[in-house]
Amino acid sequence: MGTNYYLVKNRPSVMEPYHIGKSSCGWLFSFQDQNDRWNDPPIVWHTYPQVKDVLKRLTVDSDDYVIINEYDEIIPYDEFVAMVDSKQSDPHNISNPDNFEYARNIDGYRFTDWEFS
Repeated sequence: MGTNYYLVKNRPSVMEPYHIGKSSCGWLFSFQDQNDRWNDPPIVWHTYPQVKDVLKRLTVDSDDYVIINEYDEIIPYDEFVAMVDSKQSDPHNISNPDNFEYARNIDGYRFTDWEFS
């Protein structure tokens, strides 16, 4: 079982949320590649430093967006980054041989353009 994370407007909006990715037990965090998302604002990331930069700019440096999980709970930027970082250093996740079978390995992080639930 896992938890999906989204970037959403911090006010009522008809805009679809940006799917950041999914955290699952025993797995590294799986980022949803945002290569083709050119909505308001442009969201493009291919690496973890880019993910952190975009999320910080939109959630910390302004109050236009928030990170939420699939249970509609707001997740502060620092808490989200700490969760991803802890999954990257967890020996059980690192030793999982399937971590990159269905995703691209970019600097040791998982990125996919597949739709997943």
